[in-house]
Amino acid sequence: MKYRRIISATAIIVASFLACGFFTKAFAKAPAAYTMDDLRRVIATGLSSGQRTIIVPHGIYRGAAPAGGNVCLTLNNVSNVNIIGVGVTMICTDLGRAIEFERCSDVSLTGMTVDYDPLPFTQGQIIDVSPAESWLDVKIDAGYAVRAQARIDVVDPATRFRRRDMPFMWDTTAEVRPGGIVRIHSKTTAGFARVGDLASLGGDIVGQPYKIVHTIAIDDCARITLNDVTVCSSNCMGIVAAGGNGGHQFLNCRVVPGPPPAGATEPRILSTDADGILTSSMKYGALTKGCEIRDCGDDSWSVQSSDCVVLKSDGNTVYFTSRDDMAAEPGDRLQTSLGAPILTIKSMADVSRSTAGIDPSIISKIDDPGRSDFWKLRASVSDGNIVKADLAGGAAWSAGTSFYDIDRQGNGFDFRNNNVHSSGRILIKASGTVEDNVIDSPYCISVQPEVPPGAAAGIAHLVIRGNKVINAHSADQASWMPQMGAIAVSDGRAEHLQPAGVFGLVEILNNTIIGGNGAAIGVTSADNVIIRGNVIRDVQQIKPGPTGTGLGMDNNAIVYLANCNDVTLAGNHIINTGPFISKALVCGPNVNSVTGALDSGH
Repeated sequence: MKYRRIISATAIIVASFLACGFFTKAFAKAPAAYTMDDLRRVIATGLSSGQRTIIVPHGIYRGAAPAGGNVCLTLNNVSNVNIIGVGVTMICTDLGRAIEFERCSDVSLTGMTVDYDPLPFTQGQIIDVSPAESWLDVKIDAGYAVRAQARIDVVDPATRFRRRDMPFMWDTTAEVRPGGIVRIHSKTTAGFARVGDLASLGGDIVGQPYKIVHTIAIDDCARITLNDVTVCSSNCMGIVAAGGNGGHQFLNCRVVPGPPPAGATEPRILSTDADGILTSSMKYGALTKGCEIRDCGDDSWSVQSSDCVVLKSDGNTVYFTSRDDMAAEPGDRLQTSLGAPILTIKSMADVSRSTAGIDPSIISKIDDPGRSDFWKLRASVSDGNIVKADLAGGAAWSAGTSFYDIDRQGNGFDFRNNNVHSSGRILIKASGTVEDNVIDSPYCISVQPEVPPGAAAGIAHLVIRGNKVINAHSADQASWMPQMGAIAVSDGRAEHLQPAGVFGLVEILNNTIIGGNGAAIGVTSADNVIIRGNVIRDVQQIKPGPTGTGLGMDNNAIVYLANCNDVTLAGNHIINTGPFISKALVCGPNVNSVTGALDSGH
């Protein structure tokens, strides 16, 4: 057994090096060593001389952000440029951002690998647990930093993957103890962890300034292409794109753990402390194709959007704020729900809180929302994120109305032919396609607006087709979460499922769902649902977790429906169900016009 573990660890280390581009050929010449200043100089020289293709010399570029800055490499207002970084590795020596694109268009980056030294997270083995005193001790692995970081994942030593049924652990604090030990204080964690488990530790570093920096950020840009780019670590998210016209492409990229740090013998557990790839609030959704995403600390991939709230109404003029950092533009289409009238922004301007003239009763709700999640807008309003907009197409909405911007949802996204082995979600808040992916041991494919009660949400058309989803819901079970099913299209808020109409046409076609913890498919709050040609096997073999049960959902079903209209079932095959099944198809409340049936299988 000892020799098998050594061989396995060695294989993983070699694979990590290969994945991050550190080996070329056996006994190859060591790559050239450069500074981060050299990298900035090569690219700046190419841009200033008008080159359309800039080739960065092969080698390792090590260093930090420029003095007084927080980004190692910034591309600002750059357009129509191809940067070739094949054989190039950036190693950032502080926790600044590695690469940032700002207001760029039609820029491609090819072949670059990005890592950090020191790493933004650490890891070790749990050597002592005291449930009675609500703590556990992590002996940090050799070569990894001994520091107090409280965001913990409990990891199965056999799989080096998040332990099945791990609960939410948001109550953690950390302290460094003698002997290279970090003590985590948490009643939940101490009640779950076992001596011998592994642990990754990320998040804030106690005693250092709080800093979130995604490794590669694309801000307010159009048509950025990352091709064969690898992210080996991040103190938050790996690749983030937000705002602007979007239409980006992430082709054959990797978010994967890098090689062990100097002096280490244990492979890395994490690739990122949070999400792998995230896009948010852009006009045109991204194409993510042929990518590999592994071992992220939170969601694997997501397309994000949110709602806006009217603070003041005056004729056809409204003053509103975004719950997120969504940046609207003239011409954008606004809607309170699918099928509702669409208003269009004719003109707009940013205004301050002091000049907006918002009614004091609205301001008091924002400043003291109490238990109302709907009015928790203080950060947006205090930051001056108030928009004055003239609307066309109908009467303006009154104060307190929530709406969403159809043109800032990231609609038209395409997530296809990707390979994911990570415990987080594929999280979707826009219209688009998820097709032909292999998704191993995720939380689930989750379509969910994640907005508070009373907020507007509408996702018009989804295609989830040809995917293989293996062993879903491996961790983070919670009764109040509506994300029930390996494929979960659902909206539940404040212990209630939302009525039909949140989702429009939903097509769940020709997927293969294997194993998992609970239901295979769950759909709520939808009109026009097609579930056809799916193969569902080996489900309900283990006792389901509590996901969705607080909302009245049946996690012992194969397919669960609630608050749905016009559902078509055809050609689905259920094979080898386990002893925990209630019924193959469970229709909860308010399910109307179901055509067809499930193949009960054997």
